[in-house]
Amino acid sequence: MKVLVAILAIAALVYAEEDLDWSTVKPKDIRIPWPVGAELTPILKQFYDNSRIVGGTEAAPNSIPYQAALLLTAAAGTFFCGGSLISTRYVLTAAHCLDGVVQVEVRLGAHQVNVNEASQVRLFTSTFVQHSAWNAANLQNDIAVIELPQAVTLSASIQILPLPTYSDVGNNFSGTSARISGWGLDSDSSTAISPVLRQVFADVISNFLCNIQFLGIIQNTHICTSGTGGRGACSGDSGGPLVVGNRQIGIVSFGLALGCEIGWPSAFTRVTSYLDWIAANTDVTISP
Repeated sequence: MKVLVAILAIAALVYAEEDLDWSTVKPKDIRIPWPVGAELTPILKQFYDNSRIVGGTEAAPNSIPYQAALLLTAAAGTFFCGGSLISTRYVLTAAHCLDGVVQVEVRLGAHQVNVNEASQVRLFTSTFVQHSAWNAANLQNDIAVIELPQAVTLSASIQILPLPTYSDVGNNFSGTSARISGWGLDSDSSTAISPVLRQVFADVISNFLCNIQFLGIIQNTHICTSGTGGRGACSGDSGGPLVVGNRQIGIVSFGLALGCEIGWPSAFTRVTSYLDWIAANTDVTISP
């Protein structure tokens, strides 16, 4: 049974751009220890620390027109996540991004996310659906959709990202190169989200290989990228899209607490596992 969160935001929660202190905006993500409850050995940690490489590059402005930036208002402060526009009325993101949230500001058509660019559209909403079986303890069903207050007008800077078809359900996409995008931290030394949209390409790996490194946490509803060369998602990229060709195959879900650049896989929610759920909770029609 779906859980619809529809909280009417009070006026005090709607902040104006000039009142937003970006130094207080916290990137929202899930970082798990390795192994669970333990630390990486000092010898291995030294090896990985010496292997750090900044994995991404700045995207050309408005070259990823489906990317959404999410400013999330909660009792604990303002948080940041990514998302993707999957119809003129709905944004796809991770369920953990919306835990404790009472209001979402969705920014579409953005490149410099902290600047009021002419290409941007900003919408406030308090209507969203988290998967009813989202479980932070076992990291299952980390998927949610946000309903926009009105349909957005598409433009060169704002476009819909297609989803997989039902015929893609049996495709594990292993070995393909996928694009990850977002405003998350661009290195482990960063203390704030990136002011510009960044992207990185990483290879999708099998769940079997991913599970060797995540010690059994990975399930059929997950999909992973390799992390080779320090490439992958980081804090603040949560909820953003993993794209192969022109289809979204994953949603940024979790990574390793020891750092984003140590060469560990990034884990995503596998979109093909949730096509029926997306169709039931949005106006998107999934193709055969």
